[in-house]
Amino acid sequence: MDKDERLHYLDSLERLRGSKVLVYFAYTPLDDSILVPLYEQLKAIGHTEKIDLLLHSYGGAVDTPYKVVMLIREFCNEFGVIVPFVAKSAASMLVLGADEVVMGPISELGPIDPLIKHPIYKELWVPVQAIRYCIDYLQRSIESNPNPELVTGIITPMINKLDPWLIGDYEKALKASHQYAEALLSRYMLKDNPELVPIVTRALTEGYFSHGYPIGRQEAKELGLRVTEAEDELWDVIWSLYRGYEELFSTCDSGDRV
Repeated sequence: MDKDERLHYLDSLERLRGSKVLVYFAYTPLDDSILVPLYEQLKAIGHTEKIDLLLHSYGGAVDTPYKVVMLIREFCNEFGVIVPFVAKSAASMLVLGADEVVMGPISELGPIDPLIKHPIYKELWVPVQAIRYCIDYLQRSIESNPNPELVTGIITPMINKLDPWLIGDYEKALKASHQYAEALLSRYMLKDNPELVPIVTRALTEGYFSHGYPIGRQEAKELGLRVTEAEDELWDVIWSLYRGYEELFSTCDSGDRV
């Protein structure tokens, strides 16, 4: 699919949704590098009634989704997120700051399990929940095993290998993901259902054991999120755009597109 075809589908999506559509399509972790180009695009558009973000991302840094939501909402009165295929972890947190999420039959969100950079190996991103379960496992092993030789010979050396800086970042990221999710839900997605905010926050930040657990549109609805099911022409246009950007990425070296 060439650029003109993608622009044609974007025009069709804007017509069907009555919105201005932005695209974020990435296979690299979502981080603050998105903010300046996003601001430049929003500044060029100016304030408009409704903005939709077509989002494809496997997640990233814990703080970035909140910043993205706050920035986009400076330029619109209504904000929607369109998920053709995947918006996982930190990208799912971004969804919580929308007024609605548009999903098709293959679309999926995921548990909010943000990534943190290793303090020494800067290119290594570590899922927060992976650290949590490691610590929980070691704690249970110590509590359940009365054999002091096992503790001193095996478990203690494992504990000594845990980086205190990484554990500190893990604790902060866990608390921050809970705080951000609760703030976004109460202010936007669930502003009319405040009683659901702590329930949904807990479910998304603590309720799933797999980082890759797929939350489809029906489960997202059952959680209490405001889901618009994309069907017929709307879904055909959304899916065509997804395939077009997927094709673009398969032929270039760049990690993301805003």
